Amino acid sequence: MTAGHEHELARGVGRAFGGALLFALPLMMTMELWRLAHTVERYRLALLVVTTVALVIALSRYFGTGPGGVGVGGYLADAGVALLVAAATTALVLAVLGVIDPVRNWQDALGVTAIEALPAAVGASYARSQLGQRSRRREPDRYGHEVFLMTAGAIVFAANIAPTEEVVLMAARMSTVGTALLVVLSLVVMHGFVYTVGFRGQERSTGGFVGSFLTLTVVGYAAAFAVSAYVLWTFGRFDGTGAVVVVAQTVVLAFPASVGAAAARLIL
Repeated sequence: MTAGHEHELARGVGRAFGGALLFALPLMMTMELWRLAHTVERYRLALLVVTTVALVIALSRYFGTGPGGVGVGGYLADAGVALLVAAATTALVLAVLGVIDPVRNWQDALGVTAIEALPAAVGASYARSQLGQRSRRREPDRYGHEVFLMTAGAIVFAANIAPTEEVVLMAARMSTVGTALLVVLSLVVMHGFVYTVGFRGQERSTGGFVGSFLTLTVVGYAAAFAVSAYVLWTFGRFDGTGAVVVVAQTVVLAFPASVGAAAARLIL
């Protein structure tokens, strides 16, 4: 490896570190997460780790290979770097903050790091490949890419908010009408962000309002809803609750998740 490649690799790792902090720092400083990491069932935590790895590999493939090389080996290498940097960043920050003790209590430290790694790894992957001075935004070339990007954005927002008690409290206070109105508000905000208010990266409505609303906004909200339900289930929020409470909690979390989905379409 030449000196130029080593320099670019080091800069890429630095961007990954910054991206991990940017995407995961709110979750790192959330007290509810520290408790949940000790109580989440191990099989749910293992499934979350598998989901994180699969998501980062898919992101690396979509964004294109960076210093890792070209082809399958390249994006797998990029994904590996993003995951390692995310885990190291999480462990370092939480250790400095006194939240974990990787030496004396490595099992609890591993649990917290595994949960934190989801948004951190997404941030590391994005920043490493897309925030460099020579990086270029890749335009989605297939419908599936659009849906994938919305799902990735929803995961980051949902993962940062799901551990908080406020989701449960707000769901308990909301009426059936309020829950339905929140769904409508989420759809309006999603569509407005992407097509109406003039953010940089705003897209043109293809197929008219109805076509873009049904094929992208509604589908994006469905992805945000599914992601929210999965994350809440992972943290045990549905245990011992009825269907009405499950739906209410999911709708509450799907609101910020849908904003994340819309933001991903603009930014990614």
